[in-house]
Amino acid sequence: MASSEWREEGYPLATTAIDIGANGRNDSAGALSLPTPYSGRRHHSRGVLSKARTAFLSTRPLVRYTIIFVLSAFPIYWFYNDISNYFHLRPHFPPPPHHHLGPPSAEEWMDHRPSHSHHNDGDSKWPPPPPPPGKRPSPKEALWAARAQEVKDAFAHAYDGYEKYAFPDDELLPLNKKSVNNFNGWAVTAVDSLDTMLMMGFEAQYNRGVQHVYKSDYAGDKGFILFFETSIRYFGGLLSAYAYTKDPQLLQKAKELGDTLLLALNTTSGYPKFSIRPSDGALGSYWGANRVILAEMGTIQLEYKYLAHLTGNKTYYEKVEHIREMMHAQIDPTTSLLASFWDSINGMMAGRKFSIGALADSGYEYILKQYLLTGKTEKKALDMYLTLAQGIIDNLLYISPERELLFATDIDGPGKGSPSYIYEHLSCFLPGLFALGAHSLDLSPEEKQLHLWIADGLTQTCYISYADQTSGLGPEEMQFVRRSTLWYPQYKIWKKSSAARQNGAVPPGVKLPKDLKPEKTRGSRDYGNRRDAYLLRPETVESIFIMWRVTGDEVWRERGYEIFKAIERHTKTEYGYASVSGVDKAEPVKQNSMPSYFLAETLKYLWLLFRDNDNRYDLDKIVFNTEAHPLPIFKWRKDEIEQFKIPT
Repeated sequence: MASSEWREEGYPLATTAIDIGANGRNDSAGALSLPTPYSGRRHHSRGVLSKARTAFLSTRPLVRYTIIFVLSAFPIYWFYNDISNYFHLRPHFPPPPHHHLGPPSAEEWMDHRPSHSHHNDGDSKWPPPPPPPGKRPSPKEALWAARAQEVKDAFAHAYDGYEKYAFPDDELLPLNKKSVNNFNGWAVTAVDSLDTMLMMGFEAQYNRGVQHVYKSDYAGDKGFILFFETSIRYFGGLLSAYAYTKDPQLLQKAKELGDTLLLALNTTSGYPKFSIRPSDGALGSYWGANRVILAEMGTIQLEYKYLAHLTGNKTYYEKVEHIREMMHAQIDPTTSLLASFWDSINGMMAGRKFSIGALADSGYEYILKQYLLTGKTEKKALDMYLTLAQGIIDNLLYISPERELLFATDIDGPGKGSPSYIYEHLSCFLPGLFALGAHSLDLSPEEKQLHLWIADGLTQTCYISYADQTSGLGPEEMQFVRRSTLWYPQYKIWKKSSAARQNGAVPPGVKLPKDLKPEKTRGSRDYGNRRDAYLLRPETVESIFIMWRVTGDEVWRERGYEIFKAIERHTKTEYGYASVSGVDKAEPVKQNSMPSYFLAETLKYLWLLFRDNDNRYDLDKIVFNTEAHPLPIFKWRKDEIEQFKIPT
């Protein structure tokens, strides 16, 4: 179904803040006025019309006004209904057949008791009701609403191709309209996209996808499933869709999958193995017989703690909190960092590779986010995050020599290790994490400003890696020149200088918008493209979205729109969107892959970036898991703290 056909079916598009009252009119325009009585200025009618006119004028004035009002109401209603359907100023899809969709009722909203007797919805109801309608949109608001609609059309195109040619397989092959089962064969694109469809209003597509979820057998699968990807895409997707709909069947499926994934933690250390066979609990390895990676063991706390809160099952909490405690106890005393590899038998770090890129990234991300998700009640997670953040600042942040681009790299070896000078696209989640921490935590003014500057500088580098390329798409990996140096020592020197005391001064590695300019000459960039593919990844637009939400600076939205237009120009195919190689060419080469995270993350963050006047996805109300599945913030209750033995 083409995007225009989606429009014709009546699914709501990104709305603008127009005040449509209960009577179907724009209240901001003032009251509807009645037409003036017939004035005799039009030509005279003959025959029946003349008699009807005479009879009409002979009636009482009140009757005449009533007739005129009723007759006038029909074209006004028709016009409003037609124009609202076209611009989708109000949703009008039918209610789903099987469960309550969308926000709870006003009564449920104010009532903090569970909506269903068998689970606890928590003290934070999500999503809250849509924002109240406001005044007629300004030209700027209308512009961003139109851009949000462009992203929505892109999602419609991508999911339509998947649903037509790939569903219920995992992912679409967008060049030849075939499919691939690369993540368990459970329709990963559909499950990963459930909350995106709910947020954007694609109700029919959501209902078809969720019907497949109801029929899926997660516990009886006879093949090996990937622990990490299943956790963040399926498990997180089910929990987020449940949080939105309060559909008990979704909670049951999330519990079924959560119980299945827990089997992967049947190791001596309690760390999860790479894969598991649900039918008999057999475990599989990939990194080595006794090796696990930080991202696998540190990226399940959000999902399981939320499930523990919903069900009252303390096992979910205990299993993942044990892992966090083991990680906390093993923080390297030299660098204040966590290693990428760990031993699944003795629970110790294995080797001295420290990174915030592949193998490690979300292991750092979830330390802060589990503190925020649980209503800032778990103080040990906060202490852990602040320790790790300082370790990153001290050891992993570098600045290039000429353009002074701030980037995060990895180190390996004894002591403080040696840097690789590689900045991965995956690492572009980090500035968003620093910005989220600066926004959410009770930091000193100096520490808050430091974290915001780091977030600003790193996001600028992620963005400029797109703007530098001929295609406007960013590379998978950048190799910075080895003359780059540690950033924090330079920051401390600058902080003591007179330059730091000037009004509006920013440290090295952070640029004012007017000073951040693309460099089209490859030899003058301070880096080369180590891997020149763009895999439809979300990390840069994720951090851009958070930077806009935290700072309110419109420049981030403009940069995000630049990236979106490059995606439209170079990755769109007849059936969907495709990863590309050769980002520094005028025409990158399309690859036959459309990852599910493109719909779950990349397009979702872009759509939210362009949305105005919508506080349902406020950073103080929800926490996004690493696959961009929003979960509502809650606080542990007193009985949970006692039952789960939660340190506060």
